[in-house]
Amino acid sequence: MKTIHLALATLTSVAIAQNFNIQNASNYLRNKELDKAKAAADAAVTHESTSNSAKAWMYRGKVYYALLSTKDEKYKNLDPEAAEKAVESFVRCYELDKDKIYTNESDFKEGFIVSSSNLMYKATSIYRPNKEYDKAIKAFEILEKAVPYDPDQALKRNNITKEKLLFEKYKTYVLAEDLNKTKELANQLYNIKYKDPSIYTSISRLLLNKGDTATALDFLHKGQNIFDDNIDLLNIEIDILSRQKKLNELKQKLETAVEASPDNEAYHAVLGNIYDKLGEKEKAEKEYLKALELNPKNEPVLFNVGAYYFNTGNEWNKKLADLPPKETQKAKEYEAKANEYYKKAIQYFEEYYTLKPDDKAVKQRLRQLYLRFGDTEKADKYK
Repeated sequence: MKTIHLALATLTSVAIAQNFNIQNASNYLRNKELDKAKAAADAAVTHESTSNSAKAWMYRGKVYYALLSTKDEKYKNLDPEAAEKAVESFVRCYELDKDKIYTNESDFKEGFIVSSSNLMYKATSIYRPNKEYDKAIKAFEILEKAVPYDPDQALKRNNITKEKLLFEKYKTYVLAEDLNKTKELANQLYNIKYKDPSIYTSISRLLLNKGDTATALDFLHKGQNIFDDNIDLLNIEIDILSRQKKLNELKQKLETAVEASPDNEAYHAVLGNIYDKLGEKEKAEKEYLKALELNPKNEPVLFNVGAYYFNTGNEWNKKLADLPPKETQKAKEYEAKANEYYKKAIQYFEEYYTLKPDDKAVKQRLRQLYLRFGDTEKADKYK
């Protein structure tokens, strides 16, 4: 009997000690002694007597939120996973706090929302660019558990939703070149009709790089079921059919599509690209210009028209170079033709460059063209 009493006394004293840890976490947090607050909160949630205490998890969430937010050099690098642990703690408190004693508090909601937003930022802007794909996936999975508790749709307003997290996980698996997970999530996104065509362009390119052309085409066609006029999807299909030497098949398909939808700029643009590849230059020019008539700021088409005129100028320039020296009259004609096309190329490259000023290749090409015409002032703009 004495042994039983001793055991009960021991258990009671341990439980009291762990409740003290909860109180200590609160006190240390209030006094901004974050290292001690962290130790007390961690001890409280890991001990069996308080591991299912909503209060313990609430304080742990607040402690890690404080670590995440502090500017004190002594504490701000105390735990590199403060955002993860804050969100996990807040979520666990939501699960345990059936009577909403703690989770309805405004400071609790603030900590939950800010920590979740911070974790989303870490996953997309730190982990993923640094190729820490496992950490990014773990962060998204933590956030997936947080979404059902979204207070007043605050997470949704910060673009943290179940669908968005699925998309971000998908993008991470693409970068990690995890083909099985990429296909799995791409199918899930297709089933919910997630509105982003990059799903289908990225998985198609990944599959093509892995040599799986058939599955790449399958995903392209899924994408085209949703985005029937997307130029990137059509361009990948062009590349595939080019490799398969089926360009005429695609030309026929698009000629029919243009007849049915004459105001569809994407069809005109892609058909122009096909004509260009097949050497039907006049038809290519006509389709490119029609696409620009429908949308004067279509960046890929502006580039393609500029490239078309630039390459045609090069062809005339080559003819000029191949002429015998005595053919002076033809030389003048060929040079005039080359210059005519180069000047047209400048017009469209400049329009493209105003929309895409980070394109170094076009910048260099514009400089090259202006130098050809002796316009050093304009050439210097593109140094």
